[in-house]
Amino acid sequence: MLYHVVHQTHYEYSRPVFLEPHLIRLHPRGDPFQRISDYAITITPEPAGVSLGLDAENNPFHLAWFHGITESLQVVVNFDVETLLANPFNSFLTAGELFPLVLHAAETPPLAACLDIQPLMNNEERGMLGDLVREIRDGARHNILLFLKLLTVHLFEHIEKISRHEPGLQPIGQTLTGGGGSCRDTALVFIGACRLAGIPARFVSGCQEGDVDLVEADLHGWAEVYLPGFGWRGFDPTHGLAVADHHIVYAASAIWEDTAPLTGTFRGTDATATMSHQITMERRHL
Repeated sequence: MLYHVVHQTHYEYSRPVFLEPHLIRLHPRGDPFQRISDYAITITPEPAGVSLGLDAENNPFHLAWFHGITESLQVVVNFDVETLLANPFNSFLTAGELFPLVLHAAETPPLAACLDIQPLMNNEERGMLGDLVREIRDGARHNILLFLKLLTVHLFEHIEKISRHEPGLQPIGQTLTGGGGSCRDTALVFIGACRLAGIPARFVSGCQEGDVDLVEADLHGWAEVYLPGFGWRGFDPTHGLAVADHHIVYAASAIWEDTAPLTGTFRGTDATATMSHQITMERRHL
């Protein structure tokens, strides 16, 4: 698929502020499954400087720093992206199809953070999610790929997607018992379940084509798991599907906060900020 994407983020401040350096993760990741071209970023007010780099997990980012005071901040990115993964199951598990997932000794240290359950849940939530993992693993007859498919569908069917504007993640227990959460909350449950099952998993931010008749898209969050023979592959439990060529990845990390599209602070006495964003995602012919 070939898409033209325009992503606008706008902050309004209640009074003039000084902007501290801002980290912007709105440059799509370049990898075997998405090819980026004609990328442009416009920042208003014009920053004193902008640098482009790669973070510790190989996600592209811009760092912008400013001078003077302002009452607003706007970041607009335009780019074309060709998504190339038509079949997300186009490989096989080189270490065997059944649990436990076996990692090569050299893979274990860099994947340790993506197996860590401690930051994701408390003991009660671990027990609750552990019961779900065992149920789905048994239903999959301990087949790893089938487990991932069934887990994705189960969360899609049992967690209602809601718009939640509060910052941060909703606790796993609240999402499971309440039966509702934002895309990032559902991704947290999926990632927690995978880590409990011994499958490395991490958070992803980006955008996803919804209704092909609509140009407007929205910022979206899902998960990636690491599978020997496949590498990193995406699963979107909010939509109940494996990620193929309708998703565009901005950033992926073991830590949710490190996928945030824009982070930074400002200085201004009693100043508050309001944020809005708009994404258009237009499919084009190759």
